[in-house]
Amino acid sequence: MMVKAELVDRAYEVAKQRYAELGVDTDKAMQRLSKIPISIHAWQGDDVKGFLFPEHELTGGIGVSGNYPGVAKTLMS
Repeated sequence: MMVKAELVDRAYEVAKQRYAELGVDTDKAMQRLSKIPISIHAWQGDDVKGFLFPEHELTGGIGVSGNYPGVAKTLMS
């Protein structure tokens, strides 16, 4: 059985060949992309108050509110 890393490497090689057929050098593209900083926001509505145990205080993790207008009252608000 192949380990996950080998599956990823194999999939990349297949994709690399497919993109090469279109004239794209994926190694060059990946090198260029590695120089571009990115920020991935992880907004979790329950971090403001918590849904699992709303009567308890937060004990760690990402306690944020961002631009959210108040505490979330449901999973979707």
